[in-house]
Amino acid sequence: MKRLSSQTKTKSKSKTHKKINVSKIIVYTLITGLILFFGIYLVVLLSAKLSDSTKINGSNQYLLSQANDDTSTTLVVLEGNNGQEKRINEAYLFLTNKNKEESILIYIPGWMYYGGLEEDFGNSLAVSSFRYAGDFLQEGRGVEYAIWQIGQMLGIKVDNYIWFSPDGTKNYSGLYGDISGVEDRVKEYYKVAEGDSLNDAFFKLSMMSSRYSAVKNIFGITKLMGISNTVYSNLGFTGFLNFFDSLNKTIVSTETFGIDLSFYRYSTEDLSTSGGQIRYMNTEEFDGAYRSLIAKIIDRSLEKERVRVEIYNGSGVPGAAKQFGRKIENSGCDVVRYENAPKTIDRTVLYISNEENFASSLKVVSEILSGSYDLVVGRPEFMTTGDIVVVLGQDIKQMYSF
Repeated sequence: MKRLSSQTKTKSKSKTHKKINVSKIIVYTLITGLILFFGIYLVVLLSAKLSDSTKINGSNQYLLSQANDDTSTTLVVLEGNNGQEKRINEAYLFLTNKNKEESILIYIPGWMYYGGLEEDFGNSLAVSSFRYAGDFLQEGRGVEYAIWQIGQMLGIKVDNYIWFSPDGTKNYSGLYGDISGVEDRVKEYYKVAEGDSLNDAFFKLSMMSSRYSAVKNIFGITKLMGISNTVYSNLGFTGFLNFFDSLNKTIVSTETFGIDLSFYRYSTEDLSTSGGQIRYMNTEEFDGAYRSLIAKIIDRSLEKERVRVEIYNGSGVPGAAKQFGRKIENSGCDVVRYENAPKTIDRTVLYISNEENFASSLKVVSEILSGSYDLVVGRPEFMTTGDIVVVLGQDIKQMYSF
């Protein structure tokens, strides 16, 4: 009996030992599976790329800012379908300076019209038609044209852009959830100028950030790849994801002001050439509101210089001095004069009285001119009083070609 008992105990231990081994195998298998899964996810994530229309055609050098400073400016465009045409539904411009803890979000409605395009199309265009118009002028360059015109409309040169095609917007909602509607907490993120207000469409970008989830990325790799194939940007794919992951965090951690261009004071009503009432952007109202806020965001070194800039048009492009001067002024510099140059010149010349005293201002003006100019320390032959004097040449016409 004792011998039988001993054998029974040995068998029992053997069974327990086998059970423990099986448990370990299961655990190791699960760990290995997770490692492989996350390895595949990282490979897919790092290999995913967004198409950049501006880089393909070489227009990124003058469409997008190449500045390396504390201020970041990102344009986000959301498209929809209108029959066979792709139409811009909404556009947003987000500016932030984390060091100064200040941010601005601008909402541009697709229905707003922008004047000054009559020469090409015979009448003004709504923002919604910018891409279509660009493709009409030069097939395949509608995205670039729209980025250019939004920059002209606002008088702002952007660092980065994110462009959602109609499928891109659908894919984003399909992965992260419905982005329509507005959460009350999101409305509390923003300040507005006295008398202004923000409508629900203004908050859509924040809702997209609110819906973003890194966990959903991991378990929705196929949908994530669907987004990468339907969104255009100069950012890398991880940079694109990081924008939406960090947007609301940045807005909450900084003093953030909202400008809603659908608010009545930022547009004026008029008759269109084809009949019917349309609303044009009121650039003076926008510039006034924007410049009062950008003073909070610009780098401190630029503030201290208090530069005075003069712009003279020797390019042969009508209105170029005002267009470039407006961008320079909306970047934080003081433009004291716009005029025609005494004669037309081939290449743009930038005159500066003192490079050391106006180093930050020189960077700003250089960015607006896309670095295409001859630099002269001194003054032009005709009478000027500005610290920086720009004489635009015919070479700027490349920035108007699509």
